[in-house]
Amino acid sequence: MERIVVLRYAKALFDIALEKNKVDEYDKTCKEILAILDADKELFAVVNHLSISADDKMTTMKGIFGGKVDDDFIGIFALIFRRGRQGELVGILQHFGKLYKDFKRIATAKLMSATPLSQEKINEIGATLAKKLDKTVEFEITVDPALIAGFRVEVDGYVFDASMKVQLSQMKKQLLQAGRHTVLP
Repeated sequence: MERIVVLRYAKALFDIALEKNKVDEYDKTCKEILAILDADKELFAVVNHLSISADDKMTTMKGIFGGKVDDDFIGIFALIFRRGRQGELVGILQHFGKLYKDFKRIATAKLMSATPLSQEKINEIGATLAKKLDKTVEFEITVDPALIAGFRVEVDGYVFDASMKVQLSQMKKQLLQAGRHTVLP
């Protein structure tokens, strides 16, 4: 469960993006900042270090992002650092992405298959899901040989499992149940 602080800051930033009609731009900026924080472990350590002052953190952030991101991001950095919420920065930026996807009606589906699927099959699955969910569908694709054959999709709290593994499991249950009800002479 995400912390209330994360939700509030992300929502405030999202509301500003809506107000300025810059939702797409702000989402792109959030992703870029997250990528930089992920790639630069030293920067991440500075941002989260408790003994580094908010002013020093702001100097660092302005040096890296000043003139490259909208001033609202510089403002949110300042607010977070002044209030000692530096540990929430990543969560805020990630939650902004969730708000963006909800706003744009984009669902992220986890697609697992026993073997790599063709782009044609992925597109077919995506079109079916888009129609059912009334959303655009993006995929996180993984290959899991344990599925034996077929695929499994998890999206928006739903699971569609067309894998051989689950089919064999269901068949086993049916056979066991049938065996209990069989009367031997």
